[in-house]
Amino acid sequence: MGVVFGALAFLPGCGSGSTGPEQNAPTTVDEFAAVPAPPTGAVRYDFPEQVVAPGADVQTCYFMEPVAEDVFIRALDSYQSRFGHHLILFRAEKPEPVGSVRDCTSIQDMINLMPVISSVNFGLQEFPEGMAVRVPAGTQLVLQQHIVNTSENSIRLRDAVHVRYAPKAEVQIMAGFYGLSDVNFILPPHNQHTTNWECVVPRDMSVLLMGPHMHEWGKSFVAQAGPVDNLQTIIDIPEWRAEMRDTPPVTEYSKDAPLLLKQGDVIRTKCTWMNTTAEELIFPYEMCATYGYYFPAPEGSEVWTCGGSQVF
Repeated sequence: MGVVFGALAFLPGCGSGSTGPEQNAPTTVDEFAAVPAPPTGAVRYDFPEQVVAPGADVQTCYFMEPVAEDVFIRALDSYQSRFGHHLILFRAEKPEPVGSVRDCTSIQDMINLMPVISSVNFGLQEFPEGMAVRVPAGTQLVLQQHIVNTSENSIRLRDAVHVRYAPKAEVQIMAGFYGLSDVNFILPPHNQHTTNWECVVPRDMSVLLMGPHMHEWGKSFVAQAGPVDNLQTIIDIPEWRAEMRDTPPVTEYSKDAPLLLKQGDVIRTKCTWMNTTAEELIFPYEMCATYGYYFPAPEGSEVWTCGGSQVF
């Protein structure tokens, strides 16, 4: 299989992530990730080197060359420094000029960017044998890089990913990503707040993985699934810890024994936060999401996203 999109190393710098004069400041610390050789069937892509200022929260998107033919992805291995939050592969619903590099933290970006696969630190090491996510010909792929510099120094970064592909002949089952997220909450300063919402399952599906996502102000998280009158608790985290933002405690199932959901079932999510700051917190500085992978994914509808409706 040929190269799917251009090497990121040839793209310009990351804009909001670079800090100009601080690149030569004596307080700049190298935080390069160790990147092994890619395994068989994988392609490595390198992000441009950048410097991120202390306290900066930088989320950047790289818009790639559209794929020339259907490709099938089994896993996304990310290699970031200890300040890396995530590397995620999206597809653009509205294509942008190839080679564009820009900040992508708005609500509109949530609408335009449909997730394809997240990096392995968010749960899935790789799909089972014979299963992969299909990316149809003509799709513009977008790599999203999120960095949160919690140190007191500027940091110099050079992240990379391995995209693991599968030959079409070896794929018998199509997998899909689901991302369910509440983006309308407002967390009052110095206060606790809870949101409780659900999404209706659009089709029969077998769930491989269900994971939680919150940030530093998370206090507890619960995800339930099944018929609305007989919900099963899948994830119950009574004490959310800040490190769960980057390495969440997911619930995994096997291809032979998945979580079975029927059309009309619901996935209900309850997030509680404690905002210890003096300012209101809104998305994307905090988040409340349930995500994961399912099969079989209907061709053309591989991604299921939902903003949910509040449950009172």
